[in-house]
Amino acid sequence: MRLPVIPLTLILTLASPSLAQAPTPTTEEQITQAVMLNSNGESLIYKDFFGVGELQAALENFQQALAIFKKYGAKAGEANSLVNIGYVYFRKGEYGKALEYFQSSLDIRRKIKDRQNEWISLSYIGEVYVNLGRYPQALEYYQPALAIIKELKAANSKDSNYPTSEKILLADIGAVYFRMGQYTKALDFYQQTLAMQKADDDKIGGIQTLNNIGVVYVNLGNYKQALDSYEQGLANLQECCSNYIGTKAAIINNLASTNFSLGQYKKSLELAEESANIYSRINHDSEKATKQEIKLLYDYLGQNSQALQQVASRANVGDAFGKDSFQFQGRALNLNNIGQIYLSLGKYDQALKLYQQALNIYKENSYKPGIAVTLNNIAKVQSSLGKYPQAIELNQQALAIYQEVGDRTGEGVTISNLGQIYQKQGQQEKASGLYQQALAMHRQVSDKVSEAATFKLLGDTLSAQNQPQLAIAFYKQSVNLTESIRQSLRTIPADIQKSYTETVAERYRRLADLLLKQNRPSEAQQVLDLLKIQEANDFIGNRRSQPQTTTAVVNTGQRGVNTEPQPSQKLPLQPQEQQISQKYSAIQDQAIALGQELTNLRKTPANARTATQEKRIAELVKLEQTIMAEFNKFTKTPAVVALVQQLSVNSGQENLSLRQLNSLRDNLRQLNKKAVLLYPLVLDDRLELVVVTADTPPIHRPVPVKPAELNQVINEFRQTIVIPYKDSKIPANKLYNWLIKPIENDLKQANAQAIIYAPDSKLRYIPLAALYDGKNWLIERYIINNITAASLTKLNSKPQASLPTLAAAFTKGDYKVAVGERQEVFSGLPFAKVEVDNLAKTIKDTKILFDNDFSPQVTIPQMNDYKIVHLATHGMLVSGDPESSFILFGNGDRVTLKDIENWSLPNVDLVVLSACQTGLGNQLGNGQEILGLGYQIQLTGAKASIASLWAVSDGGTQALMDGFYSVLKTGNLTKSEALRTAQLSLLTGNNQFNYPYYWASFIIIGNGL
Repeated sequence: MRLPVIPLTLILTLASPSLAQAPTPTTEEQITQAVMLNSNGESLIYKDFFGVGELQAALENFQQALAIFKKYGAKAGEANSLVNIGYVYFRKGEYGKALEYFQSSLDIRRKIKDRQNEWISLSYIGEVYVNLGRYPQALEYYQPALAIIKELKAANSKDSNYPTSEKILLADIGAVYFRMGQYTKALDFYQQTLAMQKADDDKIGGIQTLNNIGVVYVNLGNYKQALDSYEQGLANLQECCSNYIGTKAAIINNLASTNFSLGQYKKSLELAEESANIYSRINHDSEKATKQEIKLLYDYLGQNSQALQQVASRANVGDAFGKDSFQFQGRALNLNNIGQIYLSLGKYDQALKLYQQALNIYKENSYKPGIAVTLNNIAKVQSSLGKYPQAIELNQQALAIYQEVGDRTGEGVTISNLGQIYQKQGQQEKASGLYQQALAMHRQVSDKVSEAATFKLLGDTLSAQNQPQLAIAFYKQSVNLTESIRQSLRTIPADIQKSYTETVAERYRRLADLLLKQNRPSEAQQVLDLLKIQEANDFIGNRRSQPQTTTAVVNTGQRGVNTEPQPSQKLPLQPQEQQISQKYSAIQDQAIALGQELTNLRKTPANARTATQEKRIAELVKLEQTIMAEFNKFTKTPAVVALVQQLSVNSGQENLSLRQLNSLRDNLRQLNKKAVLLYPLVLDDRLELVVVTADTPPIHRPVPVKPAELNQVINEFRQTIVIPYKDSKIPANKLYNWLIKPIENDLKQANAQAIIYAPDSKLRYIPLAALYDGKNWLIERYIINNITAASLTKLNSKPQASLPTLAAAFTKGDYKVAVGERQEVFSGLPFAKVEVDNLAKTIKDTKILFDNDFSPQVTIPQMNDYKIVHLATHGMLVSGDPESSFILFGNGDRVTLKDIENWSLPNVDLVVLSACQTGLGNQLGNGQEILGLGYQIQLTGAKASIASLWAVSDGGTQALMDGFYSVLKTGNLTKSEALRTAQLSLLTGNNQFNYPYYWASFIIIGNGL
């Protein structure tokens, strides 16, 4: 409850009472009486915190005050009384009545534009919805309350109440996001809270927030950060606030749970028992303990009544208050933790007894998240005892609660639990459908721990259905997610790393065993190396049923096979496994979209939904069930079967994965230009165009063109476009009809100004800019930007006015270089000197290197000192052997892609290779060498690169580069826009360079928008 704010006019009236004795009370005297009644009621509520107040007496005072304020039209006082009455009902647990009074107060404050107090009503309504388990509705009131507080704080910088209230609201919102399973958002709000608490030297608040942050990190699978948060909280508690024993019990309780997840069972039990002992002491004299800690906080806050009442009424602000933490949340959580340990030891009776106690506590206090968690725990016991119908019923009850409160994390975990029950009963297909539904939810909320576990379970079901290649693909994803979790543990004690590894080792062993059975021993060895299993060779020897030939380890752009154990390394997916993952992700994306709509509809309480909403919910539930069945169809489709049969060892790490595409949407939203990502996939029977926009999940458009026909047209296009003055419009139009026409409506709907292009296979050999729609080239309509997997961290790069540049050129002489089995002679480029000289005139702070001075020894050490590195020299992108691709330096030395791997260019915005070309030989390869160059340059830290797809004339290159830098230096356009402007200048100019041969060759790869 907040102390009512009395309007200034009212204060002035009270300060100048009439001296004459009226026969009946004047208006001023009546209002004064109402103010006193409100004050008396508040005093009774304060005393109630210490067990000596009386809520009913307070209520009567507030009601009398309300009647007076209404009679005399004192709206500010009326609003205050309404809040106070609502608060009494809130304390009594009569949430419906509380909501009614808080809403009436809000209506008045908005009507009289009482901005200073509007946030109080808003936050109380949010609090009611939290206690009702209606978290989305709580956010709808907490968030505007926070916005008002920030506004008031900015306007009243000396008022200490506003920062305190802001901290509390930030923590409230963080808690709501946590309860909804939106951990990243919860972490953001808790970290904002912690920063303010540190600035204000709010020690106990900071400790409690560290505890909350630790819990979030656990749910994100970041165990190291969780342990650090808990341990820092305990250390701070010992320093300043050792009397807060409830907070200590809560942190130790959470440490127990985290140690259990890390396989430290003995330590977990010790911590759980320590926490239990503290709770027992608290419960023995809970009333006294509660009063003592509230008094401590009361003194700490300097008797700030507003802040005290805000904090005192919050369950999430810490274990310093009342029954919310001492008498049920903390103790019930402790019972669940100890029950979990008993369950892992197979002591089902003891586990069940503890779970039942926890469930009773949660039910008595109507705490829905706790009820759902405990129902799931009891279901695990019943499942372990073979009582499957009972377990399913309990999981269904938990699922209904999670759906009601909008907790997608809980939904995902519960659905995965249901899958395990059906799997135990041999219903593999049903289990598979549930697992894929759960995986969509895990991914939506970044629950990596659950996602890794469910991928393993999905692999189990596929293996049981005699689909080993598919099982391997999903086991690999489980292992790779697990590796990302282990990476965060590398700095914690070795024994904890070891115990955690033991808890997840089965995932690795299942995968290794299956790989061996499929005659893939090298990959099996790699899996076991990740585990650091010393007996790896024995394991392999024991699993081999017959002599086997060694197969090559998948090459994903890594150089050779590292036989040393690499705890943080990821297993490469073979190309077909990547496509399996991609196709599966499409199903997941559909499930996510449906799930999000369903969650939004369920925000409206059942008794307030329209008939249309109820109908749509029913439709969505049915669609979700259809998607469950769709997974089993997916595994049997001809395309997936063909991919499984064609598993090979060729792959390129520069490729995007469809699993990454949803993460691009936030990047797309941050771009200054409306952009759409286009990812064409060349399949055996068709072309699939995957499209991602900022506002929609990935979609795909199938195009009925087979690889042979597609490759033939790509060849025709290349043969015409690489010759000056030759007409390339016919094949360019065919490619347009396959690559752009099917998504024209998607581009229009997205108001696209730019296309971010991630080409597959031989499509890498064609510049998207040079596709032709029958009237115009594509570059005339869109900015084009190629990307690789290395581009995903950030797509945008703001234009800069200051662009210090290192420009080097090979201008004279001849060098003979071996390219494959033939010798190539590379001659100096006369126009390269003009190009670099013009660049230096255009951009200030340009350093020039020519010929012998342009050597690797001189040039490479200087590169990271500049924003742009411009190399006007020959380069060769070698088809079929991308690692042999090279850049020729001015002194005749060459640097290969493998050498570039060792460069470090984090300060460089752009690397321009202005005379690079593709060495195609007689046939097209898979184009890996083209994006491979851009990919490798981005791995050095450079944000983007420009390279050529064919050898362009020396003069044409100079003209294009002159135009490019003239635009870029203005600082008004991005790199991609500058390249497009230069290309359009050649295309539309009255010059010899308006053929695509000249302007279309250069592509930008990386973060150019």
